Amino acid sequence: MICLDTNIIYNFLFETELTELAESVIRESIIKGIAIPMIVYNELLYTVGSKVAKAKYGIKGKHSFKRHIAKHGFPEEAINMVNNFIKDFNVAIILDFQNPYELVETIKHYKLAPNDAQITITCKHKNVKTLASFDKDFKRVPWLEVIP
Repeated sequence: MICLDTNIIYNFLFETELTELAESVIRESIIKGIAIPMIVYNELLYTVGSKVAKAKYGIKGKHSFKRHIAKHGFPEEAINMVNNFIKDFNVAIILDFQNPYELVETIKHYKLAPNDAQITITCKHKNVKTLASFDKDFKRVPWLEVIP
């Protein structure tokens, strides 16, 4: 099983300089099975939602995006994009491992942002040893193989 980070999926869904590489990583990961923790699902909904809101409605910044959601609801197109990706690539969504002490210890020990530490401990406790991410910070975690 290979865990995908938000940035791999984002660069697959939207045309960027990393799209070709993201597509290659995803295609190679299908063989072993793809999973994402709930925290990645959450991040993905937010980043795709804000990208869609910016493109369709000119919304910029998280406060403007929150006001837009409060008035018009979350962009349905973003939810569909994320859920279609999950369905099309048979992605398993795994529940995050929840332990505040281990989370903080992981943040401190590996010098990670909280969401990255959450991904790390979830992979550890769900026995997922490979993470696909463009974020080099994960390479500081010695027991986690980071690709590409």
